[in-house]
Amino acid sequence: MKNLIFLLSFVLFYLPYNDFTAQEMIKTEKIEECNFLNCRLPLCKCSDTDRPMSVHFDDTPMMVSLTFNGVLTSSHSRYIKKILNPLYKNPNGCPIQATFFIAETGNGTTDYCFAQTLFNNNNEIGVSAPKYSCPYTDCDSLGQYFRAWRSDSAEENILKQKKNIANKSRINKSFLRGFRVPFLDQRGNAHFKALKKFGFKYDSSVVVGPEDIKRHNGLRLWPHTMDFPANYSCPTCPTKKSLCNGQSNCSMSSVWIFPLHYLNVESKFPCPTLIRDDIADNRLENKNCLPKELINSTILTDFLVENFKRHYTTNKAPYIINIELSWFDKFGDVLTEALVDFVSKATTVKPDGLVKKTDVYFLSIARILDWIEYPAPLNVIASKWLWDCDGVHFDYDEECDSIKKVMEAAEELEEAKRRNQTARLELHTETLFKNGILSTVIAVFLFSIVFTILYDKYS
Repeated sequence: MKNLIFLLSFVLFYLPYNDFTAQEMIKTEKIEECNFLNCRLPLCKCSDTDRPMSVHFDDTPMMVSLTFNGVLTSSHSRYIKKILNPLYKNPNGCPIQATFFIAETGNGTTDYCFAQTLFNNNNEIGVSAPKYSCPYTDCDSLGQYFRAWRSDSAEENILKQKKNIANKSRINKSFLRGFRVPFLDQRGNAHFKALKKFGFKYDSSVVVGPEDIKRHNGLRLWPHTMDFPANYSCPTCPTKKSLCNGQSNCSMSSVWIFPLHYLNVESKFPCPTLIRDDIADNRLENKNCLPKELINSTILTDFLVENFKRHYTTNKAPYIINIELSWFDKFGDVLTEALVDFVSKATTVKPDGLVKKTDVYFLSIARILDWIEYPAPLNVIASKWLWDCDGVHFDYDEECDSIKKVMEAAEELEEAKRRNQTARLELHTETLFKNGILSTVIAVFLFSIVFTILYDKYS
């Protein structure tokens, strides 16, 4: 009897909190194992280290995505313009691209005008939280500590910020395809339901840890859909079973996961991000990260280059680099120098033995996803419309001013409409006076009042 009670206690209290691998989940929950027969591109991809097999390894582009996360302010623009200088070009002749997950502070400091400028220069704009400094439900009452999103609050927050970007940056909602949680700190998976509901294509918040990288023999994970369990430790990753509530016609193939990977240099300083974030109660393990007093442009460049090589020389899994915009406030010059040095090396014909120019592309995540869904070899990429840049005038200074002028013109137009309505009312009143209609009505009204008073007094 005691053994039975112990077993039941184990099942009820231990299993729900255990972090299963994909194989354990398949065995425990009797989930069908992902394979080529039940999961095919473009609708589905298994969670593994395999590239799309329709393209030979030598014909597979090495795709890199610089992804910026947080509150975009006007003070960040001078750094970003240096990093995304149109002189740095991909092998097809188009300038490099990046992805920006735009958040809000609640006090109006987000520069939505510059976000529009970035979008006009072929960069992708994604969505983060509408309150980046404390993005979780009821967090104000908890001070600086985070609390998990509920399903309803996740939907409310994500939709709110998507509308903010669409309205204030003049970007159609259909282009806002990606999402990332603030500081990569996931608390549960409630936001995945919101992503599916509001038509997002991917999430890029999950970080693959050192143990999982080691378990896959040093190979990095390719992006995957959520139809089957993740093949790495991911307690917040949902499955089709958990999100579809047993509905047989429900599909999760519309939402992808673009994982990031722990970084290190010379097997030291394993860290989920390039620079350590000192966020209270952050779920990510960062105690072994590079101490901030040791940060300089040289070591940051070493981090970027060495981890790039781990992707490039193995299975060419996309190299997704997370860059918190708040880092520019403290390490702006150092971080910019490191990123510019890295981009320069990777886009030079023979960059110090790093790579050749013919297969390294700096792209937005959305464009990487386009390639994964419909892979094409290197020799036809230049002619593919999805990586083309014809008709794009790259200028990070002119566009924002023109947008301000458009917004000012729109405000002037609204003011003119109001003045026009007032003028028309005055004109209509003046016309009534000219025709004597209004004068007659007023006279009759006054006569009626006088007549009523006299009648009451003398009758």
